Amino acid sequence: MRIHAFAAMLIVAPALAGSPAGVRDTSFRDTERHRVQQLQIDIDAPIAVVWAAFTTDAGFTSWCAPVAHVTLGNDGMIEASYRLTSRIGDPENIRNRIVAYLPERLLVLHNEHVPKGGPFKQGVIDRIRTVIQFEDRGGGRTHVIESGVGYGEGLDFDAMYDHFRSGNAEEFAALARRFVKGPIDWKAEAQRMQESVATRASH
Repeated sequence: MRIHAFAAMLIVAPALAGSPAGVRDTSFRDTERHRVQQLQIDIDAPIAVVWAAFTTDAGFTSWCAPVAHVTLGNDGMIEASYRLTSRIGDPENIRNRIVAYLPERLLVLHNEHVPKGGPFKQGVIDRIRTVIQFEDRGGGRTHVIESGVGYGEGLDFDAMYDHFRSGNAEEFAALARRFVKGPIDWKAEAQRMQESVATRASH
C-alpha cells in the first residue's frame, strides 16, 4: 500500500512532504516542555460513520490498509498490513494496542509491533501513545484530532516526529477522501505504485 501510517498512531508510513489540504498542524509543547504532535481535520461524514472507519474491519480497510482486523475494547487490537497478500495473524503485521476507548469520542493507541526493517527502533516507538478524539460538529460533519505524546529529545525522536507528522497528515487526507470519492481500490493503488516505480527507474 502506499503505506499510510495513521499513527504508530497507527502505523509506520513513509514521510511525505507538506501538509495536505484541510489538515491543520496544531502541535505544541506542554507545560513540562514535552512535545505533543497534533493534527486536526474536519470530515464530511457523521461521527458514527467516522468512528466505524477506525473501529471496524470494513471501515479501516476502506481508507487505511488493505488488510486489517479490529478488536474494539480496552486492550483490544488493530492489526493491519499494507501488503495485499498478507493474512491476519502473519507475524510481520503491524499491531496497535487499543489502550482505552470511549465510543464515538476517544481512542488511545500503543504500537506494539512494526515489521522488520522499519525506519525506527521499536524501543523508541514504544514510548509513544496516540490519542484520537472525535467531535460531532453537526450537519453530518466530524472533527478528528490526533495527538502523539511521549516524544523525547534526540535524533531518534526527532526523525520519528518529522516522519509521523507528514505521514499522519497524509493519512488524514486519505480519510477525508474516503468520504468524498469512496473506499480505496487497493489493487489499483498497488498498480499505480508499481508504474510509478518503473517510471522513475527508467529515467
